[in-house]
Amino acid sequence: MLKLYELRIGNFFQIELLPTHRKRIKKIDEIKQKHVLLDGSWYLLQKLIPILLTEEVLLKCGFEKFIWVTESTVYKQDDFNCRLDEDGVQVFGANFNNLKPLKYLHELQNLYFDLTGKELQVEFEGADILQAESFPMERDFVLLGNSA
Repeated sequence: MLKLYELRIGNFFQIELLPTHRKRIKKIDEIKQKHVLLDGSWYLLQKLIPILLTEEVLLKCGFEKFIWVTESTVYKQDDFNCRLDEDGVQVFGANFNNLKPLKYLHELQNLYFDLTGKELQVEFEGADILQAESFPMERDFVLLGNSA
């Protein structure tokens, strides 16, 4: 389950829209305790679906793909380099290397901002729905009392 401290304004997530159950990519506009504002509507944190990092997502973030050595594909943006494999995205540069691979777009957005002081520009306009992994959702129940 996502934690509040993992989120920043500007992070992208998917949301399942009711009643169609179609998923849409939305950007966080505001954060309050257990809710986030996405495109004028408030959602519970557990409704956010993280966007899995894929080649398609890295390219939408402005990374350029190039073959590095022969056994690895590297994606580069300025001095920010990353390698995508089955464990996620390993970020490296001249002066840094993350130890834990990143799995989701919001993690990459946050690390990019921490290391560069700039927002990662992501272009999702006209994008198809991306494949995402959802966290188990907690269910809310309402007890109906009998007034008799």
